[in-house]
Amino acid sequence: MRSDRLSDLRGTYQVRSHQLVSAPASAFTGLEVVRCVGFDVLEPNPVRRRKIPGGTVKLVFALEGTFEGRSLDPTALVIGLHDRAGTAGHAGRMRSVQVQLDPLTARRLLGVPMDELRNGAVELAEFHGRAVRRLAERLAEIPTWPARFALVAEYLRERSAAADDREDAAVTYAVRELRRSRGLLPIATLAAESGWSPRHFRRRFAEQVGLPPKDYGSLLRFSAALSALASEPTRDMSTLAGDFGYYDQSHLIRDFRRFAGAPPGRLLD
Repeated sequence: MRSDRLSDLRGTYQVRSHQLVSAPASAFTGLEVVRCVGFDVLEPNPVRRRKIPGGTVKLVFALEGTFEGRSLDPTALVIGLHDRAGTAGHAGRMRSVQVQLDPLTARRLLGVPMDELRNGAVELAEFHGRAVRRLAERLAEIPTWPARFALVAEYLRERSAAADDREDAAVTYAVRELRRSRGLLPIATLAAESGWSPRHFRRRFAEQVGLPPKDYGSLLRFSAALSALASEPTRDMSTLAGDFGYYDQSHLIRDFRRFAGAPPGRLLD
């Protein structure tokens, strides 16, 4: 399978890879950006695309287009962590810049509880004011992707300088350990190590990450299994389930239905 298959599955490429422009990492030197991409898509007929959560918070600067039947003026959205699959409708022209952030980085930049954004999208102006709308308008006027990426990086540097850098060491540690274990480390162990009650640990984790620790761990495990399956689509499902800590094949299929909206076999068709 091609290396871009995983992005195709997640809906990142919006059907054709040549309509996506990836920003070079050098454009965001010193910033905690997972990825930044530009889209320029033209669909003569309405389409719906599968959206599979990937564990990042997204800042989307919509420059032009139609989304869910509504024509958009230049605007900016923040899309929180999702714990389920979804779809998105599109027809006509769509141009946008999407910045993917680690949830802890997003919390520092936005300064709001991340669980308020769970499974939702909110105008970024609610957090950063009218200047964000003006930024989206400027991005729409700029003719080249490198110049757009540079302007977005400038905005992120300004926000980073003003961000509250205080972090909760217990949550930061828990996130790191869940990622290291691909979501398999028992939540009870992390709660005990934090020194908090299980209830307080769950609340603090969800506030700073956007999902409760159990759901976040499930998403990490699913993402690892999806990556493996995208690399080797003929892989035996029972073996895949065992390799990633699922109780059995049925357990794996339930997670795929939840996060991808389809069982593995249909997803890869």
